[in-house]
Amino acid sequence: MVHNLEDLKQFQVYVVSEPSGFMTVSGCLSNDFDNLMTSMSISTGSPTSAVATSVFMRRYGFFISAQLYLKAFNKVWDGGLANIHLVQTETGLAFQIDKRFIRDSQPDDLILLLKKYGHPVVNTLSKKANISKIILWENIWGYVLWMYGFIDSEQAKIDLTVLLEDDIWQPEVRRSMFKKFLNGRSLIDATQDYQRVTCCLYKELPENDACPYCPNAKSQNRKPLN
Repeated sequence: MVHNLEDLKQFQVYVVSEPSGFMTVSGCLSNDFDNLMTSMSISTGSPTSAVATSVFMRRYGFFISAQLYLKAFNKVWDGGLANIHLVQTETGLAFQIDKRFIRDSQPDDLILLLKKYGHPVVNTLSKKANISKIILWENIWGYVLWMYGFIDSEQAKIDLTVLLEDDIWQPEVRRSMFKKFLNGRSLIDATQDYQRVTCCLYKELPENDACPYCPNAKSQNRKPLN
């Protein structure tokens, strides 16, 4: 089991009794989208909505990873997108969630996580910001791969195997997005020499170059995912 819900702080997820924030993930997908773009532009210098959305989804990848971390220990948080609150911390954007929505996991919870917290967020923000869904999913994948790299749980191994299969992603997409990002490589190789398939647009931020994992970066600059 999860030894302490404080563990989720490593994913910038804070489990509290009365969560609050400056907006919710649900709001980001509707009336608060422009406010989210403004906030991301101010905090990161993002020059366009596409860049701002990509930066946001890099952070949202932490939230998805926190969910899969819970699932690896047979727990899950099943609140709605309206119950995921965005807060600003000293280290950047973070999430507050209500602890009353944490429960024991069930057989179909991996499907639930993708359909409730993955596809709706990726699809909506992709359309609103005119950015590829593949980029947004890979922003999530980087943190998911990192999380599974340090967790020691038989359930985690089972979950990752399922996430690399096509069936769980259908009908929203035909093939496993996470398997796509392995690009024919093994999990061990992908972790030890992490390489992105897409550019996350981080290089478009002021005074930034392509990150070491970018397909546009020179291979000798790549680093292990740790």
